[in-house]
Amino acid sequence: MRRLIQFFVNTNGPKDISFLEDNFRLLNRSLHLSGFSFRNLERILEEVYNKLWQEGVEAYQIRHCLTHSLEGLILPSLGAGVIGFDPLASGEFWGITEKSEELLQAKEQLREARDTFQKARSFHNRKEEIYLKNMDFPAANQAAKETISLLLEGKASGRPGRAVRRFFGAATYEGNLDYIESLTQEIPRRFFIKGRPGTGKSTFLKKIARAALERGFETEIYHCSLDPKSLDMVAVRELDFCLLDSTAPHEYFPSRDGDEIIDLYLKCVVPGTDETYREELEGLDREYKALAMEATERLREARLHLLRWEESLSPLSEDCLLETAFSLYGELTRKEDPNLRSLV
Repeated sequence: MRRLIQFFVNTNGPKDISFLEDNFRLLNRSLHLSGFSFRNLERILEEVYNKLWQEGVEAYQIRHCLTHSLEGLILPSLGAGVIGFDPLASGEFWGITEKSEELLQAKEQLREARDTFQKARSFHNRKEEIYLKNMDFPAANQAAKETISLLLEGKASGRPGRAVRRFFGAATYEGNLDYIESLTQEIPRRFFIKGRPGTGKSTFLKKIARAALERGFETEIYHCSLDPKSLDMVAVRELDFCLLDSTAPHEYFPSRDGDEIIDLYLKCVVPGTDETYREELEGLDREYKALAMEATERLREARLHLLRWEESLSPLSEDCLLETAFSLYGELTRKEDPNLRSLV
């Protein structure tokens, strides 16, 4: 079965963080497409992706964090990749279209969404403070040590470890979206980390990632889209395992053999903390969700302005799009280094 690997390299969260360079730095060829609307860019890349699929060449899909449309491809076996310039982030490549009122309004709505997510984070941080006061840190350290021993004891690759950083999810105009299922579909062992804000889930994942890298393994590190300093998932495919923060808004439960739960709330938090602070926690949660909904509405407005901007552009013929796709396919599939090893 072919793998469908999809992820984001940018975020609509409070911090405008990009992992684009992190994903392209190991490639021999990095191609850029500019001057295309989101709709036309996706049409070109879908044509290329389908051709690669037919030829048996694996390609990973980079999705746009606002529209979740296809904005880039990485061909790991050929050491090649392509990304489309984003007019929301790279307006200088669009010449006079930068003066478009619709595009400017889209950027303004996106800025307001980021500001609103930042306000929402303040309520999330206050929830973290409650649980931090009730954490058993030695127990959390012990849980990490036991997991590292379980997954990595006596294992080493004999080569330097390598990491690639991404986002598996994003706050889009349709709400929260993630690609956890497709990213983990072929990983035999999945560990779902349960807990609360401030109960050490991200620290736990950072320790696993560090241990895997120290032992020389290729490690996929997925950051939280609303707080890129935090981790949401670590995957080491050559050892057949991944661990992910399985709490809202990306809450998952075991659904197949090899799935397990690690509950850091039960292991590391003073019993009864939820009950003791229930009223305060529920109030903070209401405030957070209200602001998150407001931010999502700003993202919807940003997308509407983008659609209007796209409609104002001169249409491109189907022949033009197909010719571009054909040329791009040829550039991507030049096999300069067929032995290149690359991360998923």
